[in-house]
Amino acid sequence: MKMIPISLAIALLAGCNSTTSTENQSATADQNTTADNGLICSREARTGTRFGKRTCRTQEQIDRQEEEAKRMLDSRGNNTGAQGGL
Repeated sequence: MKMIPISLAIALLAGCNSTTSTENQSATADQNTTADNGLICSREARTGTRFGKRTCRTQEQIDRQEEEAKRMLDSRGNNTGAQGGL
C-alpha cells in the first residue's frame, strides 16, 4: 500500500523535470535565421506569462531598435532636472 503513493510521487517529479529541458530546446530552436528572406527569429519573454512571443526581424531592424533604445536611455539620463533647493 505504501508503494502506490511513493511511485506516484516519483512519476510526478520525473514529469516536472522533463518540461524544463524541452523549454530550453524550443528556445534555442526558435533563434534561427531563415536564409530566403534574411529574417532572424527569436522568442522574447513576456511579463506575466510562461509563453514567449516569437518575433522575426532583419539584422537592420535589430540594430536600429538597439540604437533607439540606447539613445532613449542617454536622453533620459540627461533630463535629471535642477538639483538643490531654495
